[in-house]
Order: sequence, then structure tokens, then C-alpha cells
Amino acid sequence: MKIWRICVCAALTCSLLACASPVQSASLTVITWNAARLEGTDLEGFGKYVRKIKPDVVVLQELLDKKQVERLIQQAGISHWNARLSNFSKDSIKKPSKKLEVAILSPHEIGTVFEADPYMDADTKEMHVREVELRVPLFVPKDQHRNKGLRGWLWVEIPTLKIAVAAIHLKSAGGENGKRDELNSFKRENVVAALADKIVNDSRKRKEWSYLVAGDFNVAPGDVNKVGVDLDLRCKAQDQCLQYDQTHAILSSGLVQGLAMRNLTVGLGRSFVDPQYAASPIDNIYATGPFFDETSKLIAERSAAFGSDHYAIRVTVGTEK
Repeated sequence: MKIWRICVCAALTCSLLACASPVQSASLTVITWNAARLEGTDLEGFGKYVRKIKPDVVVLQELLDKKQVERLIQQAGISHWNARLSNFSKDSIKKPSKKLEVAILSPHEIGTVFEADPYMDADTKEMHVREVELRVPLFVPKDQHRNKGLRGWLWVEIPTLKIAVAAIHLKSAGGENGKRDELNSFKRENVVAALADKIVNDSRKRKEWSYLVAGDFNVAPGDVNKVGVDLDLRCKAQDQCLQYDQTHAILSSGLVQGLAMRNLTVGLGRSFVDPQYAASPIDNIYATGPFFDETSKLIAERSAAFGSDHYAIRVTVGTEK
């Protein structure tokens, strides 16, 4: 597995006595955007929006390689930012043009970075950061464990904010519903379940840290025909299949003991431009931890698509301070 590190930043020095210990900001702004392989996208327009909003984190999906990230940050006018890019190489073995990566960009200094990969055996030898194997946790029914999906997640920690950010791009439904989408839903659930398990275990060790999960879920929380809360539910070929996808419930409904994340994007409406899909965002941002427990203000915004087939989604949370 190869993860690129792209960093253009000024060197900062200080004495031990002059350096303050990390503190959390009174507000936090996050943008998630499916960039559609940067095919026909307006990067200058997106950059103008980013510079206006001044986010702490930007999570991107459907990027292809390092060169695309470099082009994006240059044309967006944020070349001084830090960026990390995944390399889920299993995607590109047979169809390089279908290779889809996720990236996390931030003006803040980035600490620990790793990629959870469902198929570590397909990785390249070059490795810039720590990698882990995505393992489906035991609470997921055994009959769906082998459907791990092609992509895991990219995990980036921002020490000055004490926030860990996970970028995901889950398996598409391909326009299907019910029985035809059930195997896809297993792949979505397995990736999110493994990530939920990681967040629970990490938060027990670092109670002062907060966690964000952002990206393209490829299922909307408001799609009542798909979204359910029962991991054991199975479709029957002869019957209509409803509420078979537990992706959102795994993060938010207590299916994982010790975890009930808050969806910051519910109610924004459609995030996929095509009007035939549910009027609920498939691009979502979930949050948990002490920073979000203390916040009392939320701004959620569906911005322009900037030439993509997904709208950019922005949320800002803050305290009264």
C-alpha cells in the first residue's frame, strides 16, 4: 500500500517554555465533497469557496492519484495546506481508470496517519505511513464477513485540535434497491462496523479526543426503504426487501456498544445532484467526543457542486465562547 504525503508548509520553531499545550478550538468547520475524478470540475470555484469558509478539514472522494491532489490544491489556491491521499490498490488491479481514492486536507499540522485496507495483499511495497488490515468485527453476522468491499478508510489525526478524521467512500448501490443491493449493503456495513469498532476502542484510551467520519456513504439516512436498525435482517428473493441497510445505524443507533455518533448533515436534502435519488444526503459527516458534546451551535450547508455530480457539504459546530 502506498499513501502519499503532500505537505507545503512554513517551518515553525519555539522553545519548550514558549510552546503552549494543544487546546481545542471553540469552533470547527468541515467540508466533504465527492470530486468526481476531477472530470470537468471547477477547482478555482471550489477553492474560492474553501478560502471563504476557511475550514479546518476538507474530506474528498473520487480522486485518482497524487498528481490530481497536487493540481487540486494548486488551482484551489491552498498549496500551503497539508494533504494525505489513500491508495486502495485493489481497486486498480484490473481497471486502473476505476481507481477511486479519498483524501484529507487541512491547514493544521497533521499527526498520525494510517489507512485501513480490506486487501493488504494487493498493496505495493512502498509505504509512507502505518497501515492496518480492515477486520470485520465479531458483532457483524458471520454470513456477510467475506463481503469487505474494495475500500477501507483513511485516518488522519490533528493533534492541535485533538480530533481524528476518517474519510470513507462506501460501496455504491448502482441504482439498485432491495435484494439486488443487499450484497452492496453488506460491504457498506462491514467497513463502517470496523471503523466504529476502532473509534470505540480508541476513545476508551484517549477520552479527551473527538472523532469525525466524513465522506460518500452511498446510502442516505432519510431513505426509509433502505435504512434499518437490525443487523440480522436478510432479504428473501420472493419478497419485497425493506430496511436492509444498517450502515447509518451502526454509527448512530447504539448497535455498537459505547458509540452513538451524531449526524451533522441530516436534513440538508439531496447531496447527489441527480433528482431521482432520495431527498436526503448520501454525503454525511458524523461526530462524537468531548468537543462535540460541548458545542451548542451547528451550521449545515449544501453548497454548489462545482461541476461534480455531488454537492459540497459544509458543517460548522461551535460553542458560545
